[in-house]
Amino acid sequence: MNLTQHCLVRCKQRGVKETSIEIIKSLGTKVTKPGGVCEYFISRKDKQEAIEVLKKCIQSLDRLEGKAIIIDEDDNEVITTYHKIR
Repeated sequence: MNLTQHCLVRCKQRGVKETSIEIIKSLGTKVTKPGGVCEYFISRKDKQEAIEVLKKCIQSLDRLEGKAIIIDEDDNEVITTYHKIR
């Protein structure tokens, strides 16, 4: 995503990291505003939902350690899964 010079200045002034912008856009609530622009923000509900998803992701990572998959990327097809020898 391209950031305007104005945005870069405001990020610096307000202590907002560029990576935070992607998080807000991907997890936040979208509101259409006049002039064809959109506002994204993280509500309490958005935050709680993201935390629950991330907790489940962390739990999955614990279970998936040592697992592997073989993919044919040309066909976007998973061929098999297996336990990788550690």
